[in-house]
Amino acid sequence: MRLARLYRFEAAHRLHTPWLTERENEEVYGKCARVGGHGHNYEIWVVFEGEVDPRTGLLLEREAVDRRVREALIERVDHHNLDEVVEGVTTGERLARVFRRWLEAAFTDGPAIERVELVETPRNRFVA
Repeated sequence: MRLARLYRFEAAHRLHTPWLTERENEEVYGKCARVGGHGHNYEIWVVFEGEVDPRTGLLLEREAVDRRVREALIERVDHHNLDEVVEGVTTGERLARVFRRWLEAAFTDGPAIERVELVETPRNRFVA
């Protein structure tokens, strides 16, 4: 059985790396490399997979899941500059992987995280 939970947060970032010149950063990342950064209204799907508890009929208790996700991820990123929270270039690819690691550390018991899907824009979805 799988359970997918949706969460939302707002955060800013700037795509740039010190290994490239400012011009190269602009060529690679386009307007996302502009000084001052930009923001997104992110959505993140956390998908769990495991066996349903025969006593409760649930894969996971929703309130407990929400509390853990809030503590492990949402409180760390909501209304923050991701460049100050996540090491490295804050591409969607990197964010999805980092966020999955954070969430897996909060869910070491019970059903496993099957995947994390980070939706940055209607056209950009990253699955880790």
